[in-house]
Amino acid sequence: MRGYALGESHLTSFDRQFEALCRVQRPDRYRLLDALPTDVPRIPRGGGVSYVAASFGAGGVSQELGAFDRLLAFDEAAGRLTVEAGARIGDVQRFLLARGWYLAVAPGHPRASIGGCIAADVHGKNPARDGTFRSQVEAMELHAPLRGTVVASRQRNPELFEASCGGLGLTGSIARVRLKLARPPSGLVMRRVPVTSLAEAAAVLRESANARVLYGWHDGRARAFGRGVVWVGLSSDRAEGAVEDMPPRDADLPATVRALPFEVWNRAGIAAANGWLGWRWRRAGQSPESLAAALFPLNRARVYFAGFGKAGMAEAQWLVPHRRFDAFAEALADEVARSRPRITLIASKLFAGRAAGLSFDGNGVALAIQLAAPREAPQQRFLEALAGLALAHEGRPNLIKDSSLDGEVARRGIAGFDTARGQLAAHNPGGLHGSELSRRLGL
Repeated sequence: MRGYALGESHLTSFDRQFEALCRVQRPDRYRLLDALPTDVPRIPRGGGVSYVAASFGAGGVSQELGAFDRLLAFDEAAGRLTVEAGARIGDVQRFLLARGWYLAVAPGHPRASIGGCIAADVHGKNPARDGTFRSQVEAMELHAPLRGTVVASRQRNPELFEASCGGLGLTGSIARVRLKLARPPSGLVMRRVPVTSLAEAAAVLRESANARVLYGWHDGRARAFGRGVVWVGLSSDRAEGAVEDMPPRDADLPATVRALPFEVWNRAGIAAANGWLGWRWRRAGQSPESLAAALFPLNRARVYFAGFGKAGMAEAQWLVPHRRFDAFAEALADEVARSRPRITLIASKLFAGRAAGLSFDGNGVALAIQLAAPREAPQQRFLEALAGLALAHEGRPNLIKDSSLDGEVARRGIAGFDTARGQLAAHNPGGLHGSELSRRLGL
């Protein structure tokens, strides 16, 4: 049932660390966003793929915006698209690639909504080259019950615009967005550069900063820590079927991956997977790759996520300045050798932006570290140690990926955290918008 009528649903974060029986509204008219009494706490919900429960929470109403998914205007000559914020990023890319355009910055999960991408200010496959999602947002319409609908851009209501990019949905419901598009390459050639350490990977990333696609995969086991490969995606004149290779909508990775009844990622499973991946990829070479496959790598990871079982996973992502990165990587290797956590993978990326608000951006190298069974005491202790090491090396945490963070760690890791919190509060009178994430971080 749509409209003001409320249902109840068990909502779960993508990492399986939060679950709650929540009240849910599914409006199909914008006027129904105001149907709730003005004192009822709420939070907008897009694709429901947040790792950190950013779109639900106890005591509030999740307003699911999936009905607002229309593509409203397309200027093919100028490369501009106006779209409702509930549209999925995968659907938008399918539409654009078929017409010679694409969004250069896109998250790996095709079910993420456009509004969610703005609220999280997500990054894509090479943030050093393309920036974060805000770089391609020209204007948006936001709605809040006590404010009505307001247009925000860098020229009009710029403070609201800045607060909403990376604002975690706390400034209101994004209704529609005007996006700046980019021309896709005809094809991609993925060059493999084997590395023996995280420090070596960082050097390769810096040397390849202008590549279309740029990231590293690394072994997280103590005996082979940091060993892996950096993928450098270069434009190719060969057309590799960017449109034809886009999977149909019903093949996209689901918002909630059905867990296997047993855990695959015990020590033996992690060793086997890393050994196989190392054998397959840790040698120099190159191969063609479709842009579609590069844009949405999570579509190939369904078994990987299912293998965490019902205990779920954790992802900690930290951005460390260049001048501190090698020392951080060395200290991290020592901690892994000491505590031997069950790390399933480590990914590395290069950033060359400016830290703003609560967004995950800056100038340095980022590591995303995924772990199995994060509620087990040894895993929790490692996450705490990791946060301590990252903070000691001036690391900045990714609030939209790490469900182990609390407000104190966020405040220490994000310069201007209290200022950003005050700016969000100014656009969220009475704290009307809130989620499990905002509660945990004290926003």
